[in-house]
Amino acid sequence: METAPQPAVTDYRTLARVELPIMVERYPTSRYSLLELEPQTGRKHQLRRHLKHIAHPIIGDSTHGKGRHNRMFADQLDCRRMLLACVEMRLTHPITGQPCC
Repeated sequence: METAPQPAVTDYRTLARVELPIMVERYPTSRYSLLELEPQTGRKHQLRRHLKHIAHPIIGDSTHGKGRHNRMFADQLDCRRMLLACVEMRLTHPITGQPCC
């Protein structure tokens, strides 16, 4: 039994941009951005799917990312992991609805 799609909302902000002089696809350089992502809902793989949907996948994401860019980061920059990190987590108490911590 399939369920209806659930809403998923992610806020984002660009923190930095860089252009590397490395050809990965058809352009002579490759451009990347450092983003701050804030999911407003908690769906499985939400951040990864949202960024893939706007053609800006996370580097190192083998499922939702771009293989050529992942390989370039591994081969040229010795970076073989997904470049996604949680730096802050906010939880709401399930009974009181108050913020935890």
